[in-house]
Amino acid sequence: MRNSQLAKLKKEKARLEGPFAEEILAAMKRLGMRRLEEFADAFGLGRTTVYNLVLGRKVGNKWIKPSLDTVVRLSLALNIPVEDLIAKLYEDEVPTLGQREEVHVPVVGYVGGGPSQLEEIEERTVPVRVKGDARHLAAFKVRGNSMCAGKRPICHGDVIIVNTEDKGHPGAIVVARLENGEYVVKLLKNGALYSTNPEENGPPVIPLDQVAEIVGRVVEVRSRL
Repeated sequence: MRNSQLAKLKKEKARLEGPFAEEILAAMKRLGMRRLEEFADAFGLGRTTVYNLVLGRKVGNKWIKPSLDTVVRLSLALNIPVEDLIAKLYEDEVPTLGQREEVHVPVVGYVGGGPSQLEEIEERTVPVRVKGDARHLAAFKVRGNSMCAGKRPICHGDVIIVNTEDKGHPGAIVVARLENGEYVVKLLKNGALYSTNPEENGPPVIPLDQVAEIVGRVVEVRSRL
């Protein structure tokens, strides 16, 4: 497309069915960018990925959602917290409720396990019974056994439910995104993140200056056993 791409996309706004079309176009305007390729290249995003985020992509009748890695990169590009992007991505699947009912909370990625956490996850949602607004909840699938000890063991294969509005407190178990982009689940205490099973893989202590953000507090553990 030529330099008139941004203006053309705005005129065709009704056809823009991607999950983050409005946010990306606003960022492009703010940065003086006219083409989606410029935005993609500037922030290390695939060009096809950005087109899908703006125009939308379906397989059959199902909308295709971006990976957690893409959401993290987009968060940095748009200066919007990851949890806010996730909430919007799944807003039609996690409704606001007036009474305790079962809703399907999105499984947004792996926590722990390094690069393997970016693999596709078969279970896209997990059922959770809640009362009130459930949009702040997200789920992660656990890789590794660095937290498989103590009073609340979290083991390989478990699914954890996270409250993204609660950033935790000393003694809480939290999910955090590290500066290198990896997601971990750890015990928050003494100004650092700790493993409860330090003999397993991964660093036993992670200083908070290596943490990009606390995603939220773990409020439920679904054991694989």
